[in-house]
Amino acid sequence: MGEDENKKRERRHQEDLERLRGFWPIDDTFMRGLFKENIPLAELVLRIITGKPDLVLLKCETQADMKRVTGARSVCLDAYATDSTGKKYDIEVQRSDNGADPHRARYHSSMLDIEYRDNSDIGRLMHDFNCTNASDMYFDLLAEKTRYLKENPKGVNEMCKVMEDLRNESYAEGREEQAKSTAIKLNQKGLPIEDIADSIGFSIETVKNWLTPKAV
Repeated sequence: MGEDENKKRERRHQEDLERLRGFWPIDDTFMRGLFKENIPLAELVLRIITGKPDLVLLKCETQADMKRVTGARSVCLDAYATDSTGKKYDIEVQRSDNGADPHRARYHSSMLDIEYRDNSDIGRLMHDFNCTNASDMYFDLLAEKTRYLKENPKGVNEMCKVMEDLRNESYAEGREEQAKSTAIKLNQKGLPIEDIADSIGFSIETVKNWLTPKAV
C-alpha cells in the first residue's frame, strides 16, 4: 500500500513538472507563484494597466479566496494590492480556456479588457503574459521570476507546492459540497441539526447556514 502511494505521489510530481514547463504567466496557477511576496512585479503590472507610472504599492497579497455576493462560487484573486493612498486593487488574469477572455485584468472591481499586440508597454505586457520562455519576455521583472519558478530548483519546488495546495483546495471544496448535499437530504428526513452536524463532521453553525433560506 505504501509503495503504491509513493508511486502515485511521484507520478503527480512528474505531471506537475510537465505542467510547469508549459505554464504561461497568464495561467491562474502560475500567476499565484509570480505575485507571491512580489510587490515590485504587482506594482509594474498595475502601473501599466492603470496608466499610473507613479503608483506605489505598500502591500500585495496573493490567493485571496473570496465568495461572490451571491454565494454561487469562490473566486481566487491572483493579487490583491493596496497603494500608498489606501486605494485597493484586484488583479485577476484568466485564459480563454478557463472561461474568460484571453487577456483580462480586474481593476477596482471592474473589468478592463486588454487585447493589445503592439510595442506599447501594455502590448509588451500582453506579449509576456503569453510566453512560456523567460528569454522571450520584454520585462526583466517578469522574466526573472518566471525563470526562477521554472528553472531554479527552489522555485520549482515552490510551484509544485502551489499545485499541491490547489489540489487540496479542490478536494476540500468538493467535500464541502458533498456534505452540504447530504445535510439537506438528512434535514428533509427530519434529522435534528445537531445530529446532522455530527454525522457529516461539520460545525452546527455551518450546517445551520446551509439550511437557512437565503434572502432574495
